[in-house]
Amino acid sequence: MKTLNAGKILLLLMVVIGLSSCGDEYYTDDYLRNSDEKLCNRVWVEEYETNDNELCEHYLEFSRNGSGKETFKYKPIDGRKPYESSYRFDWAWIDNSMEGLILDYGGNDRVFFDNVWVREHNLSGKLDGVIVAFVDANYYK
Repeated sequence: MKTLNAGKILLLLMVVIGLSSCGDEYYTDDYLRNSDEKLCNRVWVEEYETNDNELCEHYLEFSRNGSGKETFKYKPIDGRKPYESSYRFDWAWIDNSMEGLILDYGGNDRVFFDNVWVREHNLSGKLDGVIVAFVDANYYK
C-alpha cells in the first residue's frame, strides 16, 4: 500500500514540475517588449472602409535609420479609378519604455502613436487618437 502511495506522490510531483516549466523560455521580457527589430524593415497594413464608400489599405513602413513611409491606397466601391497617396516621416520612440512613437512629417506636423504593441505579425495602438490594428503585409490576404 505504501508503494502505491509513493507512486502516486511521485507521479503528482512529475506533473506539477512538468506543468510549472511550460513556456518559461518562450515568454521572456524580450518577447513582451517592443523593439526596433520587431517594428522595422516590415510593411504593416490595415484595411478599412472610408465614409466616402472607398476601401482603403493603409500601409506603414519603419526603417532603422529613423525614417518611414505611410501610404494610403484607395479603391472606390462605385467603380471610380483607384488612387493612392504617400507621405514620408521621421520617427522615434517617445521614451525608453518603447510604448509610444512620434511620427514627424515636417513643418510642425507630428502624429502620436500611443499604446504601441508590436507582437510577431501584429502592430496595434492608438494612431493620432484612432485605435488601429496592422498586420505584417506578408500575412495580409
